[in-house]
Amino acid sequence: MNSTVMRKEAVYVQTFNYHTHTKRCGHASGTDEDYVKAAIQAGYSILGFSDHAPYKDVPLDWARMSYEKLFDYIQSVNRLKEEYKGRLEIHLGLETEFYPEYLEEKRKLRDKVEYLILGQHFTDPSAKRSFFRPSTDEDILQYAENICRGLDTGLFTYLAHPDVYVFQQEEFNETCRKAAHIICKKAEETGTPLEINVHGILRGKHLFQNGEQYYYPHKDFWRIAAGYNVKCLFGIDAHNPSQLTDLESLRKAEEELSDLGLQYVKEPLSFR
Repeated sequence: MNSTVMRKEAVYVQTFNYHTHTKRCGHASGTDEDYVKAAIQAGYSILGFSDHAPYKDVPLDWARMSYEKLFDYIQSVNRLKEEYKGRLEIHLGLETEFYPEYLEEKRKLRDKVEYLILGQHFTDPSAKRSFFRPSTDEDILQYAENICRGLDTGLFTYLAHPDVYVFQQEEFNETCRKAAHIICKKAEETGTPLEINVHGILRGKHLFQNGEQYYYPHKDFWRIAAGYNVKCLFGIDAHNPSQLTDLESLRKAEEELSDLGLQYVKEPLSFR
């Protein structure tokens, strides 16, 4: 990768990405160094690795790394951090759900890395019900409750794809609106940034009752978010190195929400 990808002019240009996966999660590809090289090619100054965190008693090879792979993950990212010092700032994180019964396990994981991203994908750790499909009103409200309880712990640096619960919902109904207000209010109270997830752009636009739009970022959610004092940032959610250099998808995400007056994170994140 010798050439640099040219960034098109935008209202907001982000030069950091903290949402990057590795093949250890079972549904991503490429070597760790491939992601680093792609980030440099795309003009990023900061790259954060945040692969899906393990659960000790619920292995799920297609959805998240196992504890057996955690040590290798930490060693690999730390090695790249030293090797590419001066060329790219690299950080070590994990993305994980929040379930109250796993609070202590998450605290211990947080001690092993620089940051945690809260990304709620399933109604429970066994992944029997996913939010990447139409959800019941009960599941949506449980999603919002778990998000709020997670943010209250102070363990999480930001909230990934907060609008994923709307995935394939034919209608952005009263429950969807209620959940959006609950989540955004808690993000405001805790000072937690909300992630506009670029990975959803790759799925294209789809026809819903109120017209064509992306599964996520879902504009109805972000219209509500714009009414709260919350900061937003873009997360590539890269599962392949080429997604870091796909700046057209980033541009589309920026363009989709450009008329809402969202507040953006302008400086790199700091980790507590």
